[in-house]
Amino acid sequence: MEGVLTPEIWIAVAEKTKIPELRRTTRDEPDYDKLMRYRIEILDRHGIKLSHIQEVIGTLKPLPGGKEFLDELRSLVQVIILSDTFEQFASPLLRQLGWPVLLCHRLVVENDRIVDYQYASGSRNAKPSPPSNG
Repeated sequence: MEGVLTPEIWIAVAEKTKIPELRRTTRDEPDYDKLMRYRIEILDRHGIKLSHIQEVIGTLKPLPGGKEFLDELRSLVQVIILSDTFEQFASPLLRQLGWPVLLCHRLVVENDRIVDYQYASGSRNAKPSPPSNG
């Protein structure tokens, strides 16, 4: 979703907070768990809370043509977006995109502080279930 339909949230947060380390994305660090641990540590060090990030997200708009692309696609097929964003980040952008279905990760938050995350499957260490024999 980010970088295709919407701006990249972490980059927007980096620009707003003037914390260049938050510009790091999966292009820079392909190990997602390592990247998220790094981000959480940076947020902690600078006292950045979930509500601060959500304020930045509230200022973002879809990329030009993003909503129109989804509208055209929805006229042809059901649209489901699979993204490495987080439920707590997505709502303002999904509203502007006409509420497409989104499958994404979830942040673990304590007192507005991001402490961990869960993969879309619900568990950071989830492994695919073996196929059933039925």
